Amino acid sequence: MSADVAAAGRRAPRARVLIVVNSAGSGPGNLVDWLDKSAVTCTIVEDARIPDTPDRYDGVVLLGGGLLPYDDDRAPWLARERRLAMRCIEEGVPLLGICLGAQLLAAVADGAVQGAFGTPERGLVRIRRRPESGDDPLLDGLDPVFPVLQNHRDQITSLPPGAVHLAEGDDCAYQAFRIGRTAWGVQFHPEAPVSRLDDWDEAALRDEGVDLASLRVAAGEAEPELRDASWRLVANFSRIVVDTARTRPLLVIDGHNDLLWEMRERRIDPHRFVTGIPELQTDLDRLRRGGVGAQFWSVWVPDGTPRALQTVLEQVDRLGEVVEAASADLEITPTAADVRSAIRRGRIGCLIGSEGAHCLEGELANVASLARAGVRYMTLTHNASTMWADSATDVPLHDGLSVHGAQLVAELERCGVLVDLSHTSVATMHDVLDIASVPLVFSHSSTQAVTAHDRNVPDDVLRRLRDNGGVQMITFVPAFVTPSATRGEAAHGTPDPASIARLVDVADHIEHSCDVAGIAHVGIGGDFDGTTLTPDGLGDVSAYPALFAELRRRGWTPGELIALASGNILRVLEATDAAFRRARDISNE
Repeated sequence: MSADVAAAGRRAPRARVLIVVNSAGSGPGNLVDWLDKSAVTCTIVEDARIPDTPDRYDGVVLLGGGLLPYDDDRAPWLARERRLAMRCIEEGVPLLGICLGAQLLAAVADGAVQGAFGTPERGLVRIRRRPESGDDPLLDGLDPVFPVLQNHRDQITSLPPGAVHLAEGDDCAYQAFRIGRTAWGVQFHPEAPVSRLDDWDEAALRDEGVDLASLRVAAGEAEPELRDASWRLVANFSRIVVDTARTRPLLVIDGHNDLLWEMRERRIDPHRFVTGIPELQTDLDRLRRGGVGAQFWSVWVPDGTPRALQTVLEQVDRLGEVVEAASADLEITPTAADVRSAIRRGRIGCLIGSEGAHCLEGELANVASLARAGVRYMTLTHNASTMWADSATDVPLHDGLSVHGAQLVAELERCGVLVDLSHTSVATMHDVLDIASVPLVFSHSSTQAVTAHDRNVPDDVLRRLRDNGGVQMITFVPAFVTPSATRGEAAHGTPDPASIARLVDVADHIEHSCDVAGIAHVGIGGDFDGTTLTPDGLGDVSAYPALFAELRRRGWTPGELIALASGNILRVLEATDAAFRRARDISNE
């Protein structure tokens, strides 16, 4: 099951909460209605649809179920759910774990959980707030002793290091706790209506020595008080989600920037990256002002360049010189974990993308050399068709991907180097999608339906990209962004300043890709310093906030913006990180 419960319209300007269902008998109950009243939109998922990342969402709720946190044999999705919980902790995404969800949260943070521990708690129970809960936002407004609905026999037996113990009970010590500033676990069920007791197994409870009829009477008598306490807690969580979403940093991971080539051709000293390069579109100050968290730097040579591989590796070395010159601000970050670590420490991550497989000089073995140098994606072609594949802007040689190209795709996957389909022909796109076993990327391409240009991606490919799990990173090159710029380029042979694109045109491409492929499959690849002209309002790398402001105006939520800006490409990168590390380890032996 996967369901969106939202206000009318494709994208309401409301925070989004992911509700994870672990058992059919432990559904969302009152949550959807109560969150909706708090201006929060819910997405409900279970089983195989449970993601391992909170990307797209402003908050997460993990519900209960008759499982333990590591019951992977009975519930294979729990491994993803544990990763989801850990990612919420790491990224500061508000998380509410309920019953099993609380136990899972405790377990991933090095607490202890034991099955069938102590006295089972069923029905109405009154629990006590601890002094540590005085300023806790989740329990704000709740009485010192308040009623809850319980249904568990497994317990947390020790809290994770550093967790704050918020509430306790007579038969279960750890009724509520907080990890960090935005992750909470509650052993009780604030989502459950009293009517849920109607579905409980009377015979099973009798075996425990519990009279279900008495439980129903007690819960029914306390229902107004129960409902008020539960509503307050859920409303508090909603407020936490909304407030946190407003203040979460929005950092960009851009898919393509040609600064290194421009610095090489213009013989620009690496230290000028720090002091400023006003004649170009990229330098440190403008990256900071643009909110760039990480950048894929393109290493490229023109088609037909002799000693192409060496020239590409020289640009990798140049990146090292730039990073050394800006060592307080930049860091080489070839994996998703490296990127996240750098961002947490206030640095800008640096990744490498190799544009055009012509740099391999016909040798598959050179893929491993590039992986060893830190390359994380390879564009199969540039503007010319090669022995590997057909380009979008050249005469086709193979009607798509060649036999050698299929071998190249397999080798790139083996080495953990993402296959980049920008610049390739539509036939090549489909051929690669036919054989790809990991997510693909378009590092800097826009949408064919909005602007009919050979470099853009048609809708049928976008739909297949969604199924593949990949990401299209929308570019800012005017000719790819607006039909008037495309016509101007065709008429003049070069970009036409009179036919400039606008920021809103880029937003149109983003929204179209989102409509067709889905919000989880769109990113940003501006191609700064790879184009002499840029859309009006997107003049250099400092301009990303203006684009996000336009998307906010159109109703994008904070979680959706984070997915677009960084979350989606990090997910795809992470899917190939293990293969990349293995390839580098083998190469370095």
